[in-house]
Amino acid sequence: MTEQAQVPAQKKRNVGVKIILILVAALVAVAAYFILGAILPRWWSDVIAGQIRRDLGASVLVGMFYGFVFTFIPLLVAWQATRKSVSWPWKIAIVLVAVAIATPNLLTAGIAFGSTESAHAGQRTLSVDAGFFTTWTAISAVAAVLIFMAVTILWALWRRRGKQMKVLRQAENQRVSAAKASAAKNAEAETRDTTP
Repeated sequence: MTEQAQVPAQKKRNVGVKIILILVAALVAVAAYFILGAILPRWWSDVIAGQIRRDLGASVLVGMFYGFVFTFIPLLVAWQATRKSVSWPWKIAIVLVAVAIATPNLLTAGIAFGSTESAHAGQRTLSVDAGFFTTWTAISAVAAVLIFMAVTILWALWRRRGKQMKVLRQAENQRVSAAKASAAKNAEAETRDTTP
């Protein structure tokens, strides 16, 4: 009797511990969100301003680089999660890796569209020290998405064409085999008819 009474009490303690751990993790996540939201936009705008140094040409080139590379590569990585051979835990991991690779563009978007004081400070830094960076990042990101879509459509068409060609080759091989078998039967029948 006492062993049975101890089992439910132990399960209750385990559930209580899990609830407390989930609440602590949620509080840490919320605190990290607000702390990083206050720090990252200013830090990222200073990093970009340091790379560009008020050179408008460099602003365009750096914006194009970040916009294209850190959109196209994450899309390619995330596309791997669509494969049927990848199991669900790995699909989630692949998507998380893709999001991590896209971090520079996410930081830039956080500055451009953010409404916090830190985002506004980042906007001012970028507008003074990296004039065209945000604009060219956005343009290049859109170009990367369009190119990625074109590549995936062409890839799907190529694979479908390959499958159709394989089916046609198999049908042709079967037709040739049937024609050879028929010719062999006809030749055998002719030899039977000609022999006395």
